[in-house]
Amino acid sequence: MKKINQGKYELFTTKQDAIDKFMKMQGICREEISGEGAIEFYCFKNGKIFISHPRTRHIENDNSTNLYAKVVEQDGKTYVVYHTEYSKSSSVSKLIFLVIDILVAILAIAITVSSKQKMYYLPLLVLSILLFSIKFFNATREEKNSPADSEILIKELEKRVEAVNLWDK
Repeated sequence: MKKINQGKYELFTTKQDAIDKFMKMQGICREEISGEGAIEFYCFKNGKIFISHPRTRHIENDNSTNLYAKVVEQDGKTYVVYHTEYSKSSSVSKLIFLVIDILVAILAIAITVSSKQKMYYLPLLVLSILLFSIKFFNATREEKNSPADSEILIKELEKRVEAVNLWDK
C-alpha cells in the first residue's frame, strides 16, 4: 500500500461525542470517485473512520484508493488523524478477473464455433473485445487517478468534520 496524503483536523468537542456524531452521518456520500461511482463513509464505535467505494461481495468492484482515519485525543484536544492509500492488490485482483473473463469469452467463442452456429460468432467476439477493453482501461487507470480520488475522499472527511464542529450551531 502506498500512502498518498495524510493530515489531521481539530474537532471542537469530546472524542466520544465526535464518534457519536460521525456514526450518525454514516452512509453513501454525494461525491463520487472517478470512474467508480459512489463512495461511503463509515465510522466505528472505537473511532476508526473509513471512506471508500461501498462494499460489495465482488472483489473486482473494490476501489484501490481509500481513506483511513481515527478520532484521537491529544493534549486535551480532539482530532481526526487521517491518511489516504493506494492499494495495488486491488488493481492486481481486477486484472486477474480480467484474465478469467478472457478465458470464459474464449471458451464461449470456441463452443459457438464448434456448434456450427456461425451467426453468433461475430457478435460474441465483438462483445468480448469490447468488455475486455473497458475492464482493462478501468483497471489500468486507477493508479493514475489515485491522487485526484484521494483529494475527493479528504474533502468528504473535511465536510463531515465541519458538520461535527457546527452540529450545535
